[in-house]
Amino acid sequence: MAGTSLKILVADDVRTNVRQIEVVARRLGHTTLIAGNGEEAVELFRTQTPDLVFMDIMMPGMDGISAVREIRSLPAEKWCPIILFSALDRMQDIVSGLECGADDYVVKPASLQLLRAKIRGFARLLDLQREVHDYSDELRNWRAQAEEQSRLGAHVMARLTDAEGLRDPLLRFFNIPAETFSGDLLCAARAPGDEMHLMLADAAGHGLPAALTAMPLTQAFYGMTAKGFPLPSIAEELNRKLKAILPADRFVAATLACLDVRNQTVEVWNGGNPDALFVDDAGRVVHRWASRHPPLGILPGPLFSGQTETVAFHEAGRLLLCSDGLAEAEPPGGGQLGLDGVLRLLGGAGPGLDALDALQRGVKAHLAAEFGRDDISCMMLRVPVERRHRFRIAAPNMPHAEPAAFSDWRLDLSYAARELRYLDVVPAVLGFITQIEVLRPHQSSLFLILSELFNNALDHGLLRLESSTKDRLGGFDAFMEQRQERLARLDDGQISLSFQLHQVEGEGVLDIRVHDSGPGFDYKARFENCGCLDSEDCHAYGRGIALVRALCSQLVYSGAGNKVWARYSLGGRAGAGAAA
Repeated sequence: MAGTSLKILVADDVRTNVRQIEVVARRLGHTTLIAGNGEEAVELFRTQTPDLVFMDIMMPGMDGISAVREIRSLPAEKWCPIILFSALDRMQDIVSGLECGADDYVVKPASLQLLRAKIRGFARLLDLQREVHDYSDELRNWRAQAEEQSRLGAHVMARLTDAEGLRDPLLRFFNIPAETFSGDLLCAARAPGDEMHLMLADAAGHGLPAALTAMPLTQAFYGMTAKGFPLPSIAEELNRKLKAILPADRFVAATLACLDVRNQTVEVWNGGNPDALFVDDAGRVVHRWASRHPPLGILPGPLFSGQTETVAFHEAGRLLLCSDGLAEAEPPGGGQLGLDGVLRLLGGAGPGLDALDALQRGVKAHLAAEFGRDDISCMMLRVPVERRHRFRIAAPNMPHAEPAAFSDWRLDLSYAARELRYLDVVPAVLGFITQIEVLRPHQSSLFLILSELFNNALDHGLLRLESSTKDRLGGFDAFMEQRQERLARLDDGQISLSFQLHQVEGEGVLDIRVHDSGPGFDYKARFENCGCLDSEDCHAYGRGIALVRALCSQLVYSGAGNKVWARYSLGGRAGAGAAA
């Protein structure tokens, strides 16, 4: 550092003085530029950009004081020290010289030792200046890179949060970043059965690092939802994906929710987020889903549980999901908002003001116009109630498939107890059969039909579960617990599926057969009051069969009730089915 060569400008009309400084500078390894007056000094400074200047005061033409003022008025990217080297030794002369812009003052004649010390001292300062400039350049580069990364991250997050499901009329949300953009990830999509899936993911930290941690979740969430995978399977896959790619100190708190309006249930998996809340129209909390699981990306697969909690709702309300940034929002003076504060703000919505708008405004007021310490996000899903006597299912109005549009096709599958314990059969089969081009537009209807028929075969045929359990208070949770326990112990039994795509009287149809090895059931007695969805006596299980009848042109149970055949018209012409 001290050996850095300097370019020294010497301005003096006396050759002896110039020679004295030249000798010292050369011995120290520096080069010199010579000017005989102030005009030459200013011009050399402008064109040669020296590192250090020795300036005499009394020179012909422009004197040293005027030259210093002129030099200091020039634009400069770096500091260049100026030493006035003059025979004027009065205090008034020294003060005037320093006030005009000089950095030091040396009175002639000066010893070589003093000149050497002055040059070395300013050389050290200039080396420090270079270090500061280097650090500043590095910081500018880092800032430019960070801004570009933030711009790219904000663009990607904006695209991820612009999914069609987030524009669902039942859904409202807000996302307030702690930095340039939020690292909280909000996702929503409709499943093939028309259930609404939500995900609010809050990665550790905020900003770009948090966003990068959460981004891998989107593809799995949307892909599995589109294929009809249940919430527990989605949670397990999200955990597996994050566990495989994240370092040990990174994780993602997440809440997954499924709203099934047809069956009037809300299902939630909460891992590390604040309580998910079901709030009725009067603002009362009807149910809370506390965090019962660690965040995603912490536990290995064998220790991870995707078990959800399902509740039935009978009155309309709102499902509220939020990140801990909302509950922990704290103004500069202290005092976290908390979930009670969130509910208070929701209940404070005046006439004509949406509850979520009231909450968002209240949060910003609580923060006193400051940024939160963490990203703040909230999703609010309106939960409507479709009364059974008003509930209708109509077959989709699909274009009629021309006979030449496909060839006859058949698929037979069989699943034994071992596979049934761990496979999500319906999404897997649906993903396979909808690879047939003519069946692809019918994915939603086929999912509803297949899931109803398969689940009946598994739940009632092999597991011997009673659907009436769901009608009791807390019955859905009890039913799902029984299902999980019995499925884990299932060691015998089989379900066969058969699909045949062909033409009947010029119309394309898909015949679906489901056969389980269970003892069967009295299907006539069970479904005698469920011929349509208008019946107030139609329980949850009956409504499912009524739905299948509405979607299919024919529905026939046979044998002991463990065999069912359904015909689905690709032309969308549906009629009342029959049980025989």
